[in-house]
Amino acid sequence: MHDLHRAPADAAAETTNFDEVLDRSTLSTVKWEMEIDRTGNKSLLGFGTADMDFRSPKPIAAALERTARLGHFGYPYKPNSYYDALIGFYKRHFGWEIRREWIAHNVGIYPSMRPLIDRLSVEGDEIIYQSPVHFQFRNIVAAAGRVPVANPLMLRNGRYEFDFDQLSRCVSSRTRLLLLCNPHNPVGRVWSREELARLAEFCQQHNIVVVSDEVYCGLLHEGAHFTPFASVSSEALMNSVSLLSASKMFNLTGLKHSQVIAANPRLMHEYLEGLKRDTSGYGGSLFGHAATEVAYRDCDGWLGDLMRYVAGNYAFAEAFFKERLPRIRVRPTESTYFMWLDLSDYGMSHQEMLDLFETRHGLVLNYGEDYGPGGEGHIRLNIGTPKSVLAQGLERMAEALSSHER
Repeated sequence: MHDLHRAPADAAAETTNFDEVLDRSTLSTVKWEMEIDRTGNKSLLGFGTADMDFRSPKPIAAALERTARLGHFGYPYKPNSYYDALIGFYKRHFGWEIRREWIAHNVGIYPSMRPLIDRLSVEGDEIIYQSPVHFQFRNIVAAAGRVPVANPLMLRNGRYEFDFDQLSRCVSSRTRLLLLCNPHNPVGRVWSREELARLAEFCQQHNIVVVSDEVYCGLLHEGAHFTPFASVSSEALMNSVSLLSASKMFNLTGLKHSQVIAANPRLMHEYLEGLKRDTSGYGGSLFGHAATEVAYRDCDGWLGDLMRYVAGNYAFAEAFFKERLPRIRVRPTESTYFMWLDLSDYGMSHQEMLDLFETRHGLVLNYGEDYGPGGEGHIRLNIGTPKSVLAQGLERMAEALSSHER
């Protein structure tokens, strides 16, 4: 059968101009256009929502164009080439051999969590999450009638680590799940094999199932090595469910497609049973399937180019803060296109920072208080943007903090 999703070899070789500032008059995004409508500020700069301001790889766009030209948009079927691409990506990059029978699907990472929560716990049970982490970790647990229990990460010598002593105190007879973020959003840690093995052993001993969000796994800075949680031991493999997607790596969040990996047949059964309660992802996204296959198979070079560009932005911003805003502490990162900034030296509340940066200076940022205990006084800055846009944002931040100090 002819592979409609495979890009010509010359398309895969084309590079993205990450310096290009996109014409926003043709776009409609949450990250920019929604925020401009919400605030009424047409000069606003968006550094919040976890999307990038870059075009996705050209082979992906070509695959979507080929799919659109066929003019048939019914329920999609995943061909063998789709599974080969997915399995190949995780083996090639991380040495993790995923078997086809371990793979299920959904429309996103957070929608994948709810069926697992519904089937592996009951109302009133406790679910641990490790803050500061994306607010949806806490929200989805609470919305399901379970009790979200924060086990804040520990800062040691400026580096975030798991706090195993506190984790022991978090566990009760009602603890059922632990939601892991690996790599961690927003702090940027890529957990080591040793850290994950210790966590796996702890959860195994306490009969706690690990649900691991690994959506940022390919967004690695130089020297960082990602370890899939399920790959650290046979116990970890059988006591966990991994949530994957090409969405964050290749800027595909609008295409609504993700993978759920469970080697344990019982956990896979519970996930699939949980899906019956909410059929919103039934059938899946035709365009999400097409984009995902090409992303996993043909876009390694683009991903490498992307992270070199993001690293350049990080170095640029870090130097800016050191010279112009030395009171901001930059937490070192190993992954993602975020910077996690500690502004606690300025003594501002969440509302004061919001008023200063957004209302008075037109900067949309993400504020640490929304990420749970340990996030207070911090900001998540999205640097997945052209350097010229980042430079404008940094200047506005400097102006804002200068006015605050006067």
